[in-house]
Amino acid sequence: MIEKYTTEVNLDSFNGDDTELKETIEEIKAYAKTYENDKVTVLNVTESVSSSGKKHYKILLQHERDTNNLGRKYEYEEEKLFGFYEDEE
Repeated sequence: MIEKYTTEVNLDSFNGDDTELKETIEEIKAYAKTYENDKVTVLNVTESVSSSGKKHYKILLQHERDTNNLGRKYEYEEEKLFGFYEDEE
């Protein structure tokens, strides 16, 4: 069965350029996973600028999880970015 749900992530006072924003969003997607086969998709990114000139972003994510094919569960945050340690396979 496929489970779907959405979450919203707020980036306050982001001062990076477009490349850094894309990298940050990719990291957010990776950290949003719980299981190896989870899929996280960006649905929307909304930018606003405060009166002080700081950029704020709202990122809407869609999560999809196949409950019949979860894969391994991430035990450590580092595994979400760098993969599982070799001795765990």
